[in-house]
Amino acid sequence: MTQRRTSAPTTPNRGIRWSAAVLAATALLVAACSGSTGSAAPSAAASDAPAAAVQDLAITGTDYAFAAPASIPAGLTKVTLTNSGAEEHQSQVAKLADGKTIEDLTAALATDESAGIAMLELAGGPTGVQPGTARSTTSNLAPGAYVFLCFVPAADGVPHLAKGMIAPLEVTEPAVEAEVPAGDSAMTLQDFAFVGLDTLSAGPHTVTVTNAGPQPHEATIVKLADGVAATDLLAMFTSTEAPPAGPPPFTTAGGVAGVAVGSTITMDVDLEPGNYAFLCFVPDPASGAPHAALGMIGPLTVE
Repeated sequence: MTQRRTSAPTTPNRGIRWSAAVLAATALLVAACSGSTGSAAPSAAASDAPAAAVQDLAITGTDYAFAAPASIPAGLTKVTLTNSGAEEHQSQVAKLADGKTIEDLTAALATDESAGIAMLELAGGPTGVQPGTARSTTSNLAPGAYVFLCFVPAADGVPHLAKGMIAPLEVTEPAVEAEVPAGDSAMTLQDFAFVGLDTLSAGPHTVTVTNAGPQPHEATIVKLADGVAATDLLAMFTSTEAPPAGPPPFTTAGGVAGVAVGSTITMDVDLEPGNYAFLCFVPDPASGAPHAALGMIGPLTVE
Protein backbone atom coordinates (compact mmCIF):
# COMPACT_ATOMS: atom_id res chain seq x y z
CA MET A 1 0.00 0.00 0.00
CA THR A 2 2.90 2.31 0.58
CA GLN A 3 6.08 3.57 -1.02
CA ARG A 4 5.85 1.67 -4.27
CA ARG A 5 8.99 1.79 -6.33
CA THR A 6 9.14 3.68 -9.58
CA SER A 7 12.93 3.39 -9.57
CA ALA A 8 15.23 0.69 -8.31
CA PRO A 9 14.08 -0.24 -4.79
CA THR A 10 15.69 1.08 -1.65
CA THR A 11 14.56 1.37 1.95
CA PRO A 12 11.90 4.12 1.75
CA ASN A 13 12.07 7.55 3.32
CA ARG A 14 9.24 8.31 5.71
CA GLY A 15 6.64 11.05 5.24
CA ILE A 16 9.04 13.97 5.72
CA ARG A 17 9.34 14.60 1.97
CA TRP A 18 5.66 15.21 1.47
CA SER A 19 4.30 16.66 4.74
CA ALA A 20 3.49 20.08 3.28
CA ALA A 21 1.77 18.60 0.27
CA VAL A 22 -0.42 16.21 2.21
CA LEU A 23 -1.47 18.88 4.68
CA ALA A 24 -2.39 21.16 1.79
CA ALA A 25 -4.52 18.38 0.35
CA THR A 26 -6.50 18.15 3.61
CA ALA A 27 -8.61 21.21 2.81
CA LEU A 28 -9.76 19.68 -0.44
CA LEU A 29 -10.77 16.44 1.25
CA VAL A 30 -12.58 18.19 4.10
CA ALA A 31 -14.58 20.12 1.53
CA ALA A 32 -15.52 16.87 -0.15
CA CYS A 33 -16.60 15.36 3.16
CA SER A 34 -18.70 18.45 3.83
CA GLY A 35 -20.77 17.88 0.73
CA SER A 36 -18.74 19.21 -2.19
CA THR A 37 -19.22 16.79 -5.07
CA GLY A 38 -16.18 17.82 -7.11
CA SER A 39 -15.65 15.34 -9.91
CA ALA A 40 -17.09 12.43 -7.95
CA ALA A 41 -19.83 10.32 -9.42
CA PRO A 42 -23.34 10.36 -7.88
CA SER A 43 -24.01 8.22 -4.80
CA ALA A 44 -24.60 4.56 -5.53
CA ALA A 45 -28.22 3.53 -5.12
CA ALA A 46 -29.15 0.75 -2.73
CA SER A 47 -29.49 -2.61 -4.44
CA ASP A 48 -32.77 -4.54 -4.61
CA ALA A 49 -30.78 -7.78 -4.55
CA PRO A 50 -30.75 -10.09 -1.51
CA ALA A 51 -28.66 -8.97 1.46
CA ALA A 52 -25.81 -11.38 0.67
CA ALA A 53 -25.50 -10.30 -2.96
CA VAL A 54 -22.28 -8.59 -4.03
CA GLN A 55 -22.71 -4.97 -5.05
CA ASP A 56 -20.40 -3.20 -7.50
CA LEU A 57 -18.43 -0.09 -6.58
CA ALA A 58 -16.79 1.44 -9.65
CA ILE A 59 -13.91 3.89 -9.16
CA THR A 60 -11.96 5.76 -11.82
CA GLY A 61 -8.43 6.88 -11.03
CA THR A 62 -6.69 9.72 -12.86
CA ASP A 63 -3.51 11.72 -12.23
CA TYR A 64 -4.28 12.58 -9.32
CA ALA A 65 -7.89 12.06 -8.28
CA PHE A 66 -10.59 9.49 -7.70
CA ALA A 67 -14.07 9.66 -9.23
CA ALA A 68 -16.24 7.50 -7.01
CA PRO A 69 -19.64 7.39 -5.30
CA ALA A 70 -19.96 9.43 -2.13
CA SER A 71 -21.85 6.66 -0.35
CA ILE A 72 -22.91 3.04 -0.67
CA PRO A 73 -24.87 0.60 1.49
CA ALA A 74 -22.90 -1.70 3.77
CA GLY A 75 -22.28 -5.28 2.67
CA LEU A 76 -20.37 -7.42 0.22
CA THR A 77 -18.76 -5.03 -2.26
CA LYS A 78 -16.70 -5.61 -5.39
CA VAL A 79 -14.42 -2.59 -5.76
CA THR A 80 -13.14 -2.06 -9.30
CA LEU A 81 -10.51 0.57 -10.02
CA THR A 82 -10.20 1.65 -13.65
CA ASN A 83 -6.97 3.54 -14.25
CA SER A 84 -7.57 6.37 -16.72
CA GLY A 85 -4.34 8.12 -15.83
CA ALA A 86 -0.83 7.95 -17.21
CA GLU A 87 0.70 6.53 -14.01
CA GLU A 88 0.18 3.40 -11.92
CA HIS A 89 -2.51 3.77 -9.23
CA GLN A 90 -4.14 1.93 -6.36
CA SER A 91 -7.33 2.40 -4.37
CA GLN A 92 -6.67 1.53 -0.75
CA VAL A 93 -10.08 1.30 0.94
CA ALA A 94 -9.88 2.09 4.65
CA LYS A 95 -12.32 2.77 7.50
CA LEU A 96 -11.50 5.63 9.85
CA ALA A 97 -11.28 4.66 13.51
CA ASP A 98 -14.06 5.98 15.74
CA GLY A 99 -13.37 9.53 16.81
CA LYS A 100 -10.76 10.14 14.10
CA THR A 101 -11.17 12.73 11.38
CA ILE A 102 -9.75 13.29 7.92
CA GLU A 103 -7.62 16.07 9.42
CA ASP A 104 -6.22 13.63 12.00
CA LEU A 105 -5.38 11.12 9.29
CA THR A 106 -3.62 13.47 6.89
CA ALA A 107 -1.65 15.14 9.68
CA ALA A 108 -0.43 11.75 10.89
CA LEU A 109 0.44 10.51 7.40
CA ALA A 110 2.49 13.65 6.79
CA THR A 111 4.85 12.88 9.67
CA ASP A 112 4.54 9.18 10.55
CA GLU A 113 2.94 6.82 8.08
CA SER A 114 2.63 4.04 10.66
CA ALA A 115 0.69 6.36 12.97
CA GLY A 116 -1.66 7.24 10.14
CA ILE A 117 -2.24 3.59 9.29
CA ALA A 118 -3.02 2.92 12.95
CA MET A 119 -6.05 5.21 12.55
CA LEU A 120 -7.43 2.99 9.82
CA GLU A 121 -9.03 -0.40 9.45
CA LEU A 122 -7.65 -1.49 6.09
CA ALA A 123 -10.29 -3.03 3.83
CA GLY A 124 -8.29 -3.96 0.76
CA GLY A 125 -8.93 -2.46 -2.65
CA PRO A 126 -7.13 -2.92 -5.96
CA THR A 127 -3.42 -2.11 -6.15
CA GLY A 128 -0.75 -2.17 -8.85
CA VAL A 129 -3.23 -1.03 -11.51
CA GLN A 130 -1.41 -0.02 -14.67
CA PRO A 131 -2.69 2.76 -17.01
CA GLY A 132 -5.52 1.60 -19.25
CA THR A 133 -6.36 -1.43 -17.09
CA ALA A 134 -8.83 -2.29 -14.33
CA ARG A 135 -8.53 -4.54 -11.27
CA SER A 136 -11.02 -5.67 -8.61
CA THR A 137 -11.18 -6.86 -5.01
CA THR A 138 -14.19 -7.95 -2.94
CA SER A 139 -14.78 -7.42 0.78
CA ASN A 140 -17.58 -6.96 3.28
CA LEU A 141 -17.73 -3.26 4.16
CA ALA A 142 -19.18 -2.41 7.57
CA PRO A 143 -21.02 0.89 8.13
CA GLY A 144 -18.81 3.89 8.80
CA ALA A 145 -16.65 6.65 7.36
CA TYR A 146 -14.07 5.45 4.84
CA VAL A 147 -11.42 6.92 2.57
CA PHE A 148 -9.90 5.92 -0.74
CA LEU A 149 -6.12 6.44 -0.76
CA CYS A 150 -3.35 6.10 -3.33
CA PHE A 151 0.12 5.71 -1.79
CA VAL A 152 1.91 5.16 -5.12
CA PRO A 153 4.71 7.76 -5.49
CA ALA A 154 4.98 10.03 -8.50
CA ALA A 155 8.26 10.54 -10.33
CA ASP A 156 9.19 13.27 -7.83
CA GLY A 157 8.81 10.82 -4.93
CA VAL A 158 5.64 12.41 -3.54
CA PRO A 159 2.81 9.92 -2.96
CA HIS A 160 -0.27 10.48 -5.09
CA LEU A 161 -2.23 10.89 -1.84
CA ALA A 162 -0.35 14.13 -1.18
CA LYS A 163 -1.22 15.38 -4.66
CA GLY A 164 -4.94 15.05 -3.97
CA MET A 165 -5.59 11.35 -4.65
CA ILE A 166 -7.76 10.83 -1.59
CA ALA A 167 -11.56 10.72 -1.43
CA PRO A 168 -14.22 10.06 1.22
CA LEU A 169 -16.80 7.27 1.21
CA GLU A 170 -19.73 6.87 3.58
CA VAL A 171 -20.90 3.27 4.07
CA THR A 172 -24.44 3.34 5.40
CA GLU A 173 -26.38 1.11 7.82
CA PRO A 174 -27.40 -1.63 8.28
CA ALA A 175 -24.45 -4.00 8.52
CA VAL A 176 -24.64 -7.21 6.48
CA GLU A 177 -23.53 -10.48 8.05
CA ALA A 178 -22.08 -12.43 5.12
CA GLU A 179 -18.84 -14.12 4.16
CA VAL A 180 -16.91 -13.07 1.10
CA PRO A 181 -17.52 -15.67 -1.66
CA ALA A 182 -14.53 -18.02 -1.90
CA GLY A 183 -12.17 -17.82 -4.86
CA ASP A 184 -10.65 -20.68 -6.83
CA SER A 185 -7.26 -20.20 -5.08
CA ALA A 186 -6.24 -19.05 -1.61
CA MET A 187 -3.33 -17.57 0.31
CA THR A 188 -2.57 -16.38 3.83
CA LEU A 189 -0.66 -13.25 4.84
CA GLN A 190 1.38 -13.31 8.05
CA ASP A 191 4.44 -11.70 9.66
CA PHE A 192 6.34 -11.79 7.33
CA ALA A 193 5.39 -14.26 4.62
CA PHE A 194 2.92 -15.21 1.90
CA VAL A 195 1.68 -18.74 2.54
CA GLY A 196 -0.21 -21.21 0.37
CA LEU A 197 0.12 -19.91 -3.18
CA ASP A 198 3.28 -20.17 -5.28
CA THR A 199 1.91 -21.54 -8.57
CA LEU A 200 -1.03 -20.41 -10.67
CA SER A 201 -2.23 -21.18 -14.18
CA ALA A 202 -2.31 -18.29 -16.65
CA GLY A 203 -5.54 -16.39 -17.10
CA PRO A 204 -8.25 -15.05 -14.80
CA HIS A 205 -8.51 -16.24 -11.18
CA THR A 206 -10.14 -15.10 -7.96
CA VAL A 207 -7.79 -15.52 -5.00
CA THR A 208 -9.04 -15.59 -1.42
CA VAL A 209 -6.63 -13.62 0.79
CA THR A 210 -6.73 -13.92 4.60
CA ASN A 211 -4.54 -11.86 6.89
CA ALA A 212 -3.43 -13.94 9.90
CA GLY A 213 -1.43 -10.97 11.24
CA PRO A 214 -0.43 -9.85 13.68
CA GLN A 215 0.20 -6.76 11.49
CA PRO A 216 -1.79 -5.42 8.51
CA HIS A 217 -0.49 -6.72 5.19
CA GLU A 218 -0.97 -6.36 1.45
CA ALA A 219 -0.17 -8.49 -1.58
CA THR A 220 1.21 -6.50 -4.50
CA ILE A 221 1.94 -8.70 -7.50
CA VAL A 222 4.97 -7.86 -9.63
CA LYS A 223 6.20 -9.52 -12.81
CA LEU A 224 9.94 -10.06 -12.60
CA ALA A 225 12.32 -9.00 -15.34
CA ASP A 226 14.22 -11.71 -17.20
CA GLY A 227 16.99 -13.16 -15.06
CA VAL A 228 15.56 -11.82 -11.79
CA ALA A 229 14.32 -14.19 -9.07
CA ALA A 230 12.09 -13.37 -6.13
CA THR A 231 15.00 -14.24 -3.84
CA ASP A 232 17.04 -11.42 -5.42
CA LEU A 233 14.60 -8.76 -4.24
CA LEU A 234 15.39 -8.90 -0.52
CA ALA A 235 18.96 -7.72 -1.10
CA MET A 236 17.63 -4.89 -3.26
CA PHE A 237 15.17 -3.70 -0.61
CA THR A 238 17.71 -3.85 2.21
CA SER A 239 20.68 -2.36 0.34
CA THR A 240 22.12 0.85 1.75
CA GLU A 241 23.80 1.73 -1.55
CA ALA A 242 22.38 4.23 -3.99
CA PRO A 243 19.99 2.47 -6.39
CA PRO A 244 21.08 2.05 -9.99
CA ALA A 245 19.51 4.32 -12.57
CA GLY A 246 16.51 3.13 -14.51
CA PRO A 247 13.33 1.25 -13.71
CA PRO A 248 13.08 -1.44 -11.05
CA PRO A 249 13.57 -5.10 -12.07
CA PHE A 250 9.82 -5.74 -12.03
CA THR A 251 6.48 -4.39 -13.24
CA THR A 252 3.41 -4.25 -11.03
CA ALA A 253 0.61 -6.54 -12.18
CA GLY A 254 -2.22 -6.08 -9.68
CA GLY A 255 -2.95 -7.37 -6.22
CA VAL A 256 -4.77 -6.30 -3.08
CA ALA A 257 -3.96 -3.24 -0.96
CA GLY A 258 -3.68 -3.33 2.82
CA VAL A 259 -5.84 -5.86 4.68
CA ALA A 260 -6.66 -5.66 8.40
CA VAL A 261 -5.72 -8.51 10.73
CA GLY A 262 -8.35 -11.25 10.72
CA SER A 263 -9.98 -10.06 7.50
CA THR A 264 -10.64 -12.11 4.37
CA ILE A 265 -10.82 -10.43 0.98
CA THR A 266 -10.68 -11.71 -2.58
CA MET A 267 -8.62 -10.29 -5.43
CA ASP A 268 -9.21 -10.86 -9.12
CA VAL A 269 -6.05 -11.49 -11.14
CA ASP A 270 -5.36 -12.15 -14.81
CA LEU A 271 -1.71 -13.01 -15.37
CA GLU A 272 0.34 -14.12 -18.35
CA PRO A 273 2.89 -16.95 -18.00
CA GLY A 274 6.09 -15.89 -16.28
CA ASN A 275 7.88 -15.41 -12.99
CA TYR A 276 6.24 -13.12 -10.45
CA ALA A 277 6.53 -12.17 -6.80
CA PHE A 278 4.22 -11.02 -4.03
CA LEU A 279 5.44 -7.96 -2.12
CA CYS A 280 4.19 -6.21 1.00
CA PHE A 281 5.07 -2.52 1.39
CA VAL A 282 3.12 -1.91 4.62
CA PRO A 283 5.55 -0.29 7.09
CA ASP A 284 6.57 -2.06 10.28
CA PRO A 285 5.64 0.20 13.24
CA ALA A 286 8.80 -0.65 15.17
CA SER A 287 11.41 -0.12 12.47
CA GLY A 288 9.57 1.88 9.81
CA ALA A 289 10.84 -0.57 7.20
CA PRO A 290 8.45 -1.95 4.61
CA HIS A 291 7.56 -5.57 5.27
CA ALA A 292 9.29 -6.52 2.01
CA ALA A 293 12.58 -5.41 3.57
CA LEU A 294 11.83 -7.74 6.48
CA GLY A 295 11.46 -10.72 4.16
CA MET A 296 7.81 -10.50 3.09
CA ILE A 297 8.49 -11.46 -0.50
CA GLY A 298 6.90 -14.55 -2.04
CA PRO A 299 7.60 -16.25 -5.37
CA LEU A 300 4.78 -16.94 -7.82
CA THR A 301 5.12 -18.99 -11.00
CA VAL A 302 2.40 -18.53 -13.61
CA GLU A 303 2.30 -21.44 -16.03
